Amino acid sequence: MILSAEDAAHLLRRVGFGPSPADIEALAGMDSAAAVEAVLDTSGAPGVVPPPEASLDSTASYYDRYVALLGWWVDRMRTTPAPIQEKMTLFWHGHFCSGNSKVDNWTAMFNQNQTFRSLGMGSFRALTQAVAVDPAMLRYLDNATNVASAPNENWARESMELFTLGVDQYTQDDVVASARAWTGHGLDSTGTQYVFTPKRHDNGAKTFFGITQDWDGPGIIDEILTGAKKPTAAAFIANKVWSFLAYPNPEPAVSTAVTADFLASDDLDITALLRSVLNQPQFWSAEARAGLVRSPTEFVVAAMRYSGLAAASAHPEWYMADMGQELFNPPNVAGWMDNAYWISSAAFWARAEFARTVTWAVDKPTGLLANAGQLSAAASVQAGLDAFGVTAPSTSTRSALEQWAASENTPSDRWAIQPNLVTLVLMSPDFQLNQ
Repeated sequence: MILSAEDAAHLLRRVGFGPSPADIEALAGMDSAAAVEAVLDTSGAPGVVPPPEASLDSTASYYDRYVALLGWWVDRMRTTPAPIQEKMTLFWHGHFCSGNSKVDNWTAMFNQNQTFRSLGMGSFRALTQAVAVDPAMLRYLDNATNVASAPNENWARESMELFTLGVDQYTQDDVVASARAWTGHGLDSTGTQYVFTPKRHDNGAKTFFGITQDWDGPGIIDEILTGAKKPTAAAFIANKVWSFLAYPNPEPAVSTAVTADFLASDDLDITALLRSVLNQPQFWSAEARAGLVRSPTEFVVAAMRYSGLAAASAHPEWYMADMGQELFNPPNVAGWMDNAYWISSAAFWARAEFARTVTWAVDKPTGLLANAGQLSAAASVQAGLDAFGVTAPSTSTRSALEQWAASENTPSDRWAIQPNLVTLVLMSPDFQLNQ
């Protein structure tokens, strides 16, 4: 399949946060398989230079550290030449959930974010093993206090139900055995570094998935992801990645295909899974092109990317919680859902308030769409759609915007076309639907 410009735009929207005309032009005319390889290439990703507020020694306030870390991440999403890396970092943040409301350690949250970035396109088993002993996760799901004398089942249960297998794939006895296996895997005396403490570990025989032996925590993950349950785990992750990049709840044929490719890869390779998802015929379907509502993060980053605003000017920290997605603080261990989850009157108004902040930040005599008031209604609307990457607007969106622009094009009102066009395009269904 040779990509049209709209095909290229669809691919780039799904693996990133808003393609530029140059991005689209670079892929248009390429074979789809070659284009997929191009967008999966992360060799151009910039190095990670954490903000000073990520240091354990930072004296910044709790809120100032949050603002700094949020701004650092959204600016990285906005500017990276390898956006798939940040898109998958965002995915894993919503999958292996930890929140600073409980972790209460911004350095640990930053380090977990970096774990998702550095391992999030490699072996799923290696990523899961790293998350299991990640200090933020050890705090969030209480394995830091899981000891032989008082086993804690939180990590044992959620690591199966939410992170690897899904519901109804294990018994309470399996949870008990896993909790015992994970005893002693906790934090050092500073509460900041993982350490295994043998005297806190249960060395007794445990029966997990029908196998009785002296299980240890990492062996539990290996059994889940390399033993008899491996196909179940592969399908669980494959379906979730498909729903994140294409549309929710893939039909059985799609699920079977992407799961098979994931299983056939080396050690459940996430890039192999991404390659399979992006090369499925259904990924290019009309359903996939209009299949996802932009999450608040995707909405905010795309608006910043197209307007050229950095976090210091756009202030995403003022609005994202009210939109429903406060980064570094998922609502619970199940994380954020998709599509209808983002749609409510309160969330809509929070998006509108952010759009107005963007509007006034770019409302300068020589700024974005500066000459919109001097153009015809059709031309000003086209300029607005182009400015924010809406490459295939619906007839109803174009018609409504043109009628509005025509009504405003009077000597006393045309000044308002420039700022209000920014707001209206950002709040259009087409921009909200990431299409």
